[in-house]
Amino acid sequence: MLYAKFFETMRNLLKTKLLLVIVWGMFLGMDTWTDNLGALLRFQTIGFKWVSSPDFLSFFYWTDISKIHHNFVIVKIGHFLGFGMFDFLLFNWKQSHKEALGISFTFALLTEVLQLFFGRDGRLYDLLIDSFGAMSVYFIVKFNYLNKTKEILFKKFMSH
Repeated sequence: MLYAKFFETMRNLLKTKLLLVIVWGMFLGMDTWTDNLGALLRFQTIGFKWVSSPDFLSFFYWTDISKIHHNFVIVKIGHFLGFGMFDFLLFNWKQSHKEALGISFTFALLTEVLQLFFGRDGRLYDLLIDSFGAMSVYFIVKFNYLNKTKEILFKKFMSH
């Protein structure tokens, strides 16, 4: 009976963690695929338009990083933090850095390429910023884990 209750609780916890990943992924998708990010931020309006023949070479443009948005620094910080949070939620759900980073990178690539089809500016530099956001979570968690491990070992050593 106790084991059944424990496993039911764990199953519900995993469902909740998965739901958080899905909701955050949908939030990132809505932010990246709406045709006018400014309208979304200012007026909370969402619009989608489909471009059946996007300019795939524009994915590799580097010189327009500060020209696409007049608040480009805020937008790029949003990329970094958004995918950092996505990776954190994935890691919390999967308990695997490798899987969380793989999913984060794949989703970042997907969002940037799909932006080209939604009349937005999908760029390689945004993919890199997204990836750095996800990688920062990896390093923060790893650093925190290493510090806790050192602290535990030090306490054990000092107690003997």
